[in-house]
Amino acid sequence: MSTANRDEKLKTIVLLGSVLAVLGLGISLYSLYHHIELKYLGEGGFACNINDTLSCDSVANSKYSEDPWGNPLGVHGAGYFLGLLALLIVSRVKESMRDEALQAYAALVGIGVVVSLALAGISHFSIGKLCPTCMGIYAITFLQAAILFFSREALPRPFNLKQATNGAWYVVMALAVCVALFQMFKPSRTQNITLDVPKTREEIADLQKQVASSGTLALASLDNKESPSVKIDYSAYSGLGEDYRKGSDEAKVKIVEYVDFQCPACASASRVLRQLSAEYGDRILVVFKNYPLDKTCNPGMQSAMHPFACQTAVLARCVGAYGRFWEFANKAFDNQQNIDATRIVAWAKELGLADEQISQCQNSKDIVAKIQDDIRQGNESGLTGTPTLFINGRRYNGPLDPNEMRRVIDALLAS
Repeated sequence: MSTANRDEKLKTIVLLGSVLAVLGLGISLYSLYHHIELKYLGEGGFACNINDTLSCDSVANSKYSEDPWGNPLGVHGAGYFLGLLALLIVSRVKESMRDEALQAYAALVGIGVVVSLALAGISHFSIGKLCPTCMGIYAITFLQAAILFFSREALPRPFNLKQATNGAWYVVMALAVCVALFQMFKPSRTQNITLDVPKTREEIADLQKQVASSGTLALASLDNKESPSVKIDYSAYSGLGEDYRKGSDEAKVKIVEYVDFQCPACASASRVLRQLSAEYGDRILVVFKNYPLDKTCNPGMQSAMHPFACQTAVLARCVGAYGRFWEFANKAFDNQQNIDATRIVAWAKELGLADEQISQCQNSKDIVAKIQDDIRQGNESGLTGTPTLFINGRRYNGPLDPNEMRRVIDALLAS
């Protein structure tokens, strides 16, 4: 290859590599911002939460989203791409360091491909979800590798491990700076809530192993002791008002659910419990309790993670006062992606409430007090996320799967 052609290809590597590094840095910072908002401040609703499979929240809430020292992977991504950008800049402005900078860049891109494949595998096989921002970072890494492959003749040869290692210190320093900045300026965690993410496949597998080794197979997914904080109010005159429920109050199996109307996993739980309620009828009792992840009515939240959760909870109890709670709840869960202040009022009107009734109900301090009492009970029972289910007062730790829950219900009915 002529010197002119080699210089042109090197320019291409540096130009395109720099553009991709800047994009990777931007996506990594967005990922870090999302992680901080979700895990530290209780925010949510990011554009990268697309559906049940493509969900940034699910991956960010998994144990794989941070290193053993609590640094989010977004910090590592930012340090990685910042280091790559530094190497490419050095290769253009410092002729004496060009070879070691380019060889280090090529080696680190290769490492990035391996790490990307590993993380994608963990996301798919262990968590069972895919993170759109992560996929963007993987795509950028693969594009960098493709550019290097098609321009490989322009790279300095032979490969020198010592030179590559010397150049790699730029990435190490960039990563150290990013980690140090994160540790210096990270906010304090507001509360120990795992939010609304179902258990990972790995956690479910661990649970199933525990079940297999237990003498009481079907009930191994329940806590050993009942929670005294989980109470059911059967009358409008008890406590701060009745708990809306379906089934028989005399049922042998009582399922209490703590949910948030804007929580995706709660919508899934709603469908499962509807199915089980239809199957078992009066043999089980399903009790609804509110736990909105919204500072408007939840004192433990510092932000409106689900900005219409409190309003929806209030209107649900408004409609419930006229005997149509479950119709409203099902509509809200089935149309969860469309929840806003206008639609929830429209749904209440569809179910028979007049404007005056809705206005009086929305201004009712008693309804908010009841919702906050649900929240208090949930906190005292050790609730760490939504949905949380208690069966006969014992926390259910299994997957939200109708077959798994049938085993528990059948075992309790037979006991």
